[in-house]
Amino acid sequence: MQQSTTPGRGGGIAGLLTSTVGRLLISFLIPAISFIVLWQGFIFLRDSDAPKLIISIVAIIWGVGGVALLFWVFNWLVEQLSDDWTARLQPYVFVGPAMAILIWYLALPTVRTFWISLFDRTSDNFVWFQNYVAVFTERSMIEAFRNNLMWLIVGTGLSVSFGLLIAVLADRSRFERVAKSLIFLPMAISFVGAGIIWNFIYEVKPVSAPQIGLLNALFVALGAQPQPFPAWTDIAPWNNLFLIIIVIWLQTG
Repeated sequence: MQQSTTPGRGGGIAGLLTSTVGRLLISFLIPAISFIVLWQGFIFLRDSDAPKLIISIVAIIWGVGGVALLFWVFNWLVEQLSDDWTARLQPYVFVGPAMAILIWYLALPTVRTFWISLFDRTSDNFVWFQNYVAVFTERSMIEAFRNNLMWLIVGTGLSVSFGLLIAVLADRSRFERVAKSLIFLPMAISFVGAGIIWNFIYEVKPVSAPQIGLLNALFVALGAQPQPFPAWTDIAPWNNLFLIIIVIWLQTG
């Protein structure tokens, strides 16, 4: 019994070593082949003089197939580990490529842009935060920041607030479907169409002529004088306010 058990054990260990070495070789070989295939596809797309249709087809196959290949390879590598390590690492296999793309295309360019901003216009001399001091003390930039804050706070805030208020009120109405259709209708209108509509709303005519603009028609009906709303669109801060009203009308739904 001892003689038959000892060779069996030796064969089992040899088989285990062979299996381990084979798995290690395959684990290195498959990613290497995958990388070579993807790299050759990238070189072809970058340097090829083939027709655009062929390049487009190859790009689609290379992009979609490359992502699928990467997922398959990394998932296969993780599944070669023990069940405990597979359960730990498998979520990162699916999240990892997306995180890598975000880091490569968003995080790293942001860090690099900030680093470059610490140099002068020639990118040779390190000037610390002098560029930021110049930006935040220049009149035109301060005005641009103020306009952005106005659009962000007033435009976005009122659009969301009115949208929530109208949604609550519409849910309590018997004419819910009709009300929501009327509310959502402006969202189907392009910015060009909205500009034409509100140009008529802001339109002003001489006092002796009938007013075709909605706002001035209301002013005249109430006994007031027509107001030159189109001229106000060139005067700060009224220009931003009149434009924000249009965006609120478009985005409230």
